[in-house]
Amino acid sequence: MPTYAYNCDRCGEFETTQKVTEQPLSKCPHCGGGIKRLIAGTGGFVLKGSNWVSKMPSTGESARKKADRFMKQTVGEVAEDIAKHSKPH
Repeated sequence: MPTYAYNCDRCGEFETTQKVTEQPLSKCPHCGGGIKRLIAGTGGFVLKGSNWVSKMPSTGESARKKADRFMKQTVGEVAEDIAKHSKPH
């Protein structure tokens, strides 16, 4: 079950474990105050498959495969950097 973070108007932030199918909480379980669900990190989400570039080397990789992964990683990072810093026309 995933853990969700909430912010209570009175108590501050807290976390609770809920099923994905459950509705978000509408009031604080501690004080009954108004709350908002916060957006949190992915918690270790990993993309698998040949089209995703991984920064983690795997054991037994050939030198050519390591170099290819490094180049994809570097080119991808450069492209992201250019996209971030380019001015719209």
